[in-house]
Amino acid sequence: MGKNERGQIVRDGFFCSYGRFCAGHVDRMEGSDLRAMFLPNLSPKGRQVLAKEGESFVRGQLLHYGVTFRADEFSGNRALLMKKVLRQGKCDQVPNHILTLREEMHAEWLDTLTPDQLSSYPEFAMEKYFLTAGRPDKAKTTTAVRIPFNRLSSSGPATMRDVAQKVEGLHCATGNGPKTTTVFMGWDKEAVRQAALSHADKEAAEIRAAEKQREEERDKLHQEYLETLKGKGRQMTCSPAGRYIVDCEAIERGWSDVKDLILYINEIDQDGIFRVACHFGVLQGLMLICTDKGKLDEYVSRLDAEDESDEGDTEEPESDEEEHDQDEDESEIDDTSGEENRGPVTRDRKRKFHASAPRHEPRKKSKMASAQAFQYFIKFRCSETGEGQIFPGPHEGSLRFKDKRMAAFLGKVDMPCVGSQIPFSARKVSNLAGPTTKTWSDYSDRVCERARVNRWR
Repeated sequence: MGKNERGQIVRDGFFCSYGRFCAGHVDRMEGSDLRAMFLPNLSPKGRQVLAKEGESFVRGQLLHYGVTFRADEFSGNRALLMKKVLRQGKCDQVPNHILTLREEMHAEWLDTLTPDQLSSYPEFAMEKYFLTAGRPDKAKTTTAVRIPFNRLSSSGPATMRDVAQKVEGLHCATGNGPKTTTVFMGWDKEAVRQAALSHADKEAAEIRAAEKQREEERDKLHQEYLETLKGKGRQMTCSPAGRYIVDCEAIERGWSDVKDLILYINEIDQDGIFRVACHFGVLQGLMLICTDKGKLDEYVSRLDAEDESDEGDTEEPESDEEEHDQDEDESEIDDTSGEENRGPVTRDRKRKFHASAPRHEPRKKSKMASAQAFQYFIKFRCSETGEGQIFPGPHEGSLRFKDKRMAAFLGKVDMPCVGSQIPFSARKVSNLAGPTTKTWSDYSDRVCERARVNRWR
């Protein structure tokens, strides 16, 4: 008795949901159809039904018609049992107590539906709020009822209004909010109109309140982590590794259903390089980060070369022209890395050139080195979570931790489908990072091409 895991109301062997009233999984058949199947002889359709459903069909029909039976009556030919009850006229009419049970269970099921669920079933919305036995009932609901739809939907609200207008005396109006388009319905025309007019402001206030509560809960997680760092002294050594909650306005505003972005920073067997598993709602993927851009470029190039070597073990070798193009590409990468690495070296040479620099110059150098230790360069590969399209890139960016605690950072990175140099921020909530099942090669050009071909097969 009650509701099962599939949302059905269950009672006395019957199941009720979405207008269906079943005995087990069996719908009731009209008595005339049953007689045609079983009397005077078993028809081909009757044989087919019994072969497919057997005992459950006979038991279900008898339950629908309130026919009692003994357990031993199912031990023999079930067709004979059906013939017996049909000849006795026991399936000519559904008993009143079964009809009443059906109405009660249907009403109970309607009560379980939320306004969001009812948006897909306008007829059930009318039954729940405004109709009794198919006729208008003004005493059933005395306030304006709201049924929300996605704000981009046009057909849903239109269908709901069309169904509502068929109910005599029922008024409806539409309110457009920042998140939903909502149809308001009720018997009081002015109350319905005012509810629709105030919808946008009320929904905006609800969104602000929900965002405030969400931010307070997220910040609490971060503050609890910061508490664990207190008392460890100046000499504590912190690592970027850990679990972070992420904020990215470009993603959260562009995809309203995307919330709770997270990333996990993991140490790997390469000194100074970390692997970052990113779960950004619309995107998921891997970052590799390091304070030394040249070292990061070299590591990524080595990973790509290993991936190409693995590919060469199973595929045709590249043509001379392709190898030449690849050499040129690698040369361009090396040249770029050299230019980027020469920047800091030039500044160091300038400091050494001024021999008359004041005595506190080494301290400035120490501060600069410390600041550089907070900045990490990013290589990013990812896939979008809709169709799974892979973006091997690698896309570039950088992030900077706020201080030596390595507990929060600001970053920018190129994000496919989102934009160029998209800002994002992260706050650490645990030193324990989550598992990383994906590897850098899982987002490679080779895997990207294979996925592209498979999509068109």
